[in-house]
Amino acid sequence: MSAAATTGGTAIQQKLARTLHRFESKITAGDYYEAHQTLRTIANRYVRAKSYELAIELVSQGASSLLKAKQGGSGTDLIFYLLEIYDLAEITVDDNSVGRLIQLLVLVEPTEPNTKDVGTGMNNWSVKFSDYKFGDPYLHNVIALKLLEGEHIYEAERYFMLGTHDSMNRYFELIWDWFTQAVKEDDTKTHLDIVGDFFSRMILNYLFISNIKFANEVRDKFLKKLVATYPDIKYEIITKPIPNEEDDFKMFYFKTLSELNFLQLLILACQTKEKSLFQTLSEYYKDISSKYKPQLEFLGQEYFGIQAARQSNFLQDMMSGFLGGSK
Repeated sequence: MSAAATTGGTAIQQKLARTLHRFESKITAGDYYEAHQTLRTIANRYVRAKSYELAIELVSQGASSLLKAKQGGSGTDLIFYLLEIYDLAEITVDDNSVGRLIQLLVLVEPTEPNTKDVGTGMNNWSVKFSDYKFGDPYLHNVIALKLLEGEHIYEAERYFMLGTHDSMNRYFELIWDWFTQAVKEDDTKTHLDIVGDFFSRMILNYLFISNIKFANEVRDKFLKKLVATYPDIKYEIITKPIPNEEDDFKMFYFKTLSELNFLQLLILACQTKEKSLFQTLSEYYKDISSKYKPQLEFLGQEYFGIQAARQSNFLQDMMSGFLGGSK
């Protein structure tokens, strides 16, 4: 690199540093609106000149300062602008680009009205610029934790489901707490009456996204805790080898909880892609199959090529839930 180029680069960095210093001075003085608008104007110039790195540095630092000053509206506005720049510059998902977003997300107040849309925008970018079909799992985990902190339970569930192994553990804890709270709040029903509704929620969601590994893990965690918490539940462990698989199939066979038996065998059917087992399950457990008819139609399409009379697409519904909240 020539001396002139080095000098030019240094001059630009010095100019950026002066801009940020003036911005911070306005923040310290409580002049938040002017600081926000001035920074956006300068960032626009960088964007028009396609100086995306400078724009990203300026906007991300500005967003951080505003969020630290408890200016959630202005701070999240700059996050949305940062995501626009990411899109224009075609910034791909890597440790730096995700890390920058996570640092900002941590600063967003859980009660900030834009929190859900911030998560949506971040996820939409990661879907577009990563190899992950549903977006970056690590980013999902952090978004889920922030949403849970703000008591956006249903939205947090979706992100936990699509996250990391740690997300799976947190998802299990969320569903278990949900289950035990439901038992306490409804005097007309016992744990035996409603456990299938909560167990199925995790199992079916993981099967929808073809995450057999997490479906099996969360099954074990939930059922082990269930029998430990409620020793009145009668069960036995059945173990069978699975062709072409290293690990055996282990099933908690319950004397009176057919729904839990059905859901465990459903995992096995999807794992082995045994169409005959899937069809046998649907026939043998007719009442349960009727309860989950749309879900089973979708799984039949995805795993076994069984065309349903009406097409169910839970993945599309899930993605529309992400995309629908974007700003």
